[in-house]
Amino acid sequence: MPKIMPNSGVKGQSSVILIREWERQMSSSGCCGRLEGDFLQRQGERCFPERRAIMEAMGPLYRGLRSRYGDAVEVHVVDPRNLFAIFVLVFRDARAHSLSVWEALRTLLLIPVTGVVVNGRLLARGRWPELSELKEVLGDPLNRAGGGH
Repeated sequence: MPKIMPNSGVKGQSSVILIREWERQMSSSGCCGRLEGDFLQRQGERCFPERRAIMEAMGPLYRGLRSRYGDAVEVHVVDPRNLFAIFVLVFRDARAHSLSVWEALRTLLLIPVTGVVVNGRLLARGRWPELSELKEVLGDPLNRAGGGH
């Protein structure tokens, strides 16, 4: 579950939710049902290379967001199977950015395994956007000190 800061969801504070599956594969329930990517390596190959590739492709976007915006923008990385966290974060962001319940529900219905939600709205589905796409939505961090967009 993502860490939700006490001041999170403050009106005007931007939030980015990066949605991607974890590398681990769930084979069944319980503590023994998890197969880690490194656990089942065969001749140096990972068990779930497609998930590792998605994780690594998200890295530059995450680092770029942190570098450019620091703590001015909340960044959450959430597994799409963690529906409770996604539900809470999307509705919290929708409320903070004056979106209707219908807009929040639309975002929730369209959330893919790989995607980016910014301020309660789905920005990218099935791909990682360029940092420049997020800059267009989030604006300049220096102008955000006043709390508005």
